[in-house]
Amino acid sequence: MYDEFAKFYDRLGWDSYAKELWPDFKKYLDKIGFEPKSMLDLACGTGTFCIGALKDGINVEGLDLSEEMLKKAVENAKKYGYDIKFHHGDMSSFHLGKKYDLITCTFDAINHMTDFQKWKSMFNCVKNHLNENGVFMFDMNTLKDLNDNWNNIHIRKYPNGDYYISKSISFGDSAFITFTAFLKKEGRLYEEYEETVQETSFSLDAVTRELKEIGFKNVNIMNRKFEMVEDINGLDRAFILCSI
Repeated sequence: MYDEFAKFYDRLGWDSYAKELWPDFKKYLDKIGFEPKSMLDLACGTGTFCIGALKDGINVEGLDLSEEMLKKAVENAKKYGYDIKFHHGDMSSFHLGKKYDLITCTFDAINHMTDFQKWKSMFNCVKNHLNENGVFMFDMNTLKDLNDNWNNIHIRKYPNGDYYISKSISFGDSAFITFTAFLKKEGRLYEEYEETVQETSFSLDAVTRELKEIGFKNVNIMNRKFEMVEDINGLDRAFILCSI
């Protein structure tokens, strides 16, 4: 799953989300005085978030379901001379035999699991892999986002000649999006890649309630700037932080 993504993910600039998010998240961690020594990034993709953490001195590992994504992650880490350990596995049912100070899951990766039971299973796995007082941070597309922003078509042409088309449609708590990429080759030739992804969301109340029932504490819902907000139902993307 998502193996086609790996072929054009970084080339189309989708790694920019992780590149921009990590420094902001690190500033927040510094602000609250949390200094993790170890970290696990779930659904790590091509490894960009992991690389950011390692640059800041955190002993980081990554986990992803796509072997092709992990191959890219290894390649990207080697460009910086890094040897990051990447695990091939399902974020809803992983057993790594060790614990971490910080576990993350970003870029609405959790929404790719369409069954809430898998969300619950993931939360349990995270709890079992966190050290005492460890922190869990993930982001999610909200129900509001799927309803308001997932009925459209976007077309983008890149300076190097690549094209990217996305077509999305929403059905309430679920949405589908098809990505079609045309990667420029020599002359007038293009290489085409296409993948369709389903995302599902659940109410923020249901998510926070489940985290608390599992045993997480200090469950906070924040915006992209890692600020508390009065109206959480106005968020398109929610950042949830909690600890054990």
